[in-house]
Amino acid sequence: MVVRHVRPVSPQRARGLVAEVYRQVEADFSSIGPAVTMTSPAPEILASGWALARESQLAGQAPALHKSLVALGVSQVNRCGYDSAAWLAVLRLTGSAHLAAAAEDGGLPADPELAAVLAWARATGAGRLQPAPFAAATAPEFLGTALFTHFTNRLVAAMLPAGLTPGSMDPGDEPPFDGAPVLRGLKGELEPGATASLLERCPTGPAPAWAGRTAIGPAYAALEATAAQGAGLLTEAAQAVVRQVIGAHRGRIQPHGAGLFDGGGLTDDERLGAKVAIMAGLAPSDLTDEDVAAWKATNAHHSDHCAVMLLSYGSMTAVSHIASDLADQGSEEASPRRKDAATGAATLPPPPPPSTTTAKATSPL
Repeated sequence: MVVRHVRPVSPQRARGLVAEVYRQVEADFSSIGPAVTMTSPAPEILASGWALARESQLAGQAPALHKSLVALGVSQVNRCGYDSAAWLAVLRLTGSAHLAAAAEDGGLPADPELAAVLAWARATGAGRLQPAPFAAATAPEFLGTALFTHFTNRLVAAMLPAGLTPGSMDPGDEPPFDGAPVLRGLKGELEPGATASLLERCPTGPAPAWAGRTAIGPAYAALEATAAQGAGLLTEAAQAVVRQVIGAHRGRIQPHGAGLFDGGGLTDDERLGAKVAIMAGLAPSDLTDEDVAAWKATNAHHSDHCAVMLLSYGSMTAVSHIASDLADQGSEEASPRRKDAATGAATLPPPPPPSTTTAKATSPL
């Protein structure tokens, strides 16, 4: 079974919102791999997550290559083997095999601009932020790409088997497993806003200031609001423990899940739910089938939908701290403090000279 803990909706069985997301994914860039289907039991998580990925990473003005390096760097610092391998494959397929070779073992590209982008991305998960190597006009795209990758890395690590890789993602190669993702070919520039109809059926909230007036803001707000509903699967006491433990680490993934919390003050059932959420946020690779099954067994109504919601709640609780840190950094770096006329985002320091690389990339979802 490629996806753990839940039974995903296959493309053949997809209906309604799930089918619409799958159609967009297929039309815009790739086949439907397990990193897409894993959240399909919770259609609003699937839709809002895809919306954030598309609007920040696949659409917009920032070079696709730069945003691919952001996704790679975040995946590497989070030790997400599946996503790291996927982004290395994307680089190779889009004509940047030399960058993949430089970055694969933790190195940096020779190009100083690309090196700064990759180093910045890795730093977002290490808690030692580096100056943002991009301008205000494209800041929402870079931030949205990084934050979505932090979110999906956690779900991938929690829900896909250890050691699974997407292979080359080349349609001409033998896939490593049934349903492995492949690129459908390179597209032109995607227009922002195509996911708006999907978001109409998702919970929502205030868009973050860092997103300005871009389509990225509603997508992030929808994912944040949808994932927050997973808190309802826990008691208030368990929610407080989840917030406290994840907040103590500012949402960054930890080397080991053991010892993250002792469950003190919670009942046995409360402890099981809190553990799943905390592990999703801080140590998703250490979350076992037994952990999720034990939590599911505490309530006959705990479905696959509930499992995706609880995992998303823990993951997004972690991401919210990273988002806060990045927003605070942007506020401190903005000099002078003003708004970009096109996006409404806060001005950041000027970027390095533009790269001459124009290769396009696509998401390995």
